[in-house]
Amino acid sequence: MARKPRPDLPPRPLTIRAAIAVAALVGVLFLIAAGSFLLSAASQEIDRAGLIGLGALLGSIALVQLALVLGFRRGKRGARELLTTIAIIVGVPILVRRTPGLSVVSAVMLIGVVLMWLPTSTAWFQRISPKPQNKWVRLASRTVSPFRKR
Repeated sequence: MARKPRPDLPPRPLTIRAAIAVAALVGVLFLIAAGSFLLSAASQEIDRAGLIGLGALLGSIALVQLALVLGFRRGKRGARELLTTIAIIVGVPILVRRTPGLSVVSAVMLIGVVLMWLPTSTAWFQRISPKPQNKWVRLASRTVSPFRKR
């Protein structure tokens, strides 16, 4: 049985295109940082385990980030929410601790989150995949109410 072709998405607004570019850039920068930590661990004898662990953590975050960018490009609402969660969990602590090289990356990551949630971006996502109605609101709308106009 042949697969149905994927429907064409409406044109992306500038905020979505910028957020995609920022998220991809942050993923690549995290991969570079992970490689840097792993190379530093290979050249040192002291504190290797910490550098290896940090490199592996940043590498896995980068791979997850890059995988989510693909879903975000297709208009997946879950990808936007997961990218936001990663940015808050990873970006805010790095920014607060003022880690020299990674603070810039985390600031760029948080700017990307702001771009994802601007009204034009939210309107685009609402057009592509409308959020389902809450089940309690749906149930209340189907019940007979004396206050409901007929």
